[in-house]
Amino acid sequence: MIKSRAGLILGAAALLLACSPEARKAVRKWAVKGTETVLDLTEMAKDAGSAAQSRLQSLTTRNEEKISSNTADN
Repeated sequence: MIKSRAGLILGAAALLLACSPEARKAVRKWAVKGTETVLDLTEMAKDAGSAAQSRLQSLTTRNEEKISSNTADN
């Protein structure tokens, strides 16, 4: 016997996927789009991380140059 609404919903979804080729096609399309979105977001995060790392390196280098020039002046 089904114990919860979630079990009923999952069972109905499984039955629909087992019996309907159109439903399987739709789910496959959604899965592909979802995977594509995740990969795009991952790529964007990598790009943002690289940009932030580059910016931080630039600021660190500039700061070290200022410290060196201040030390040389004294």
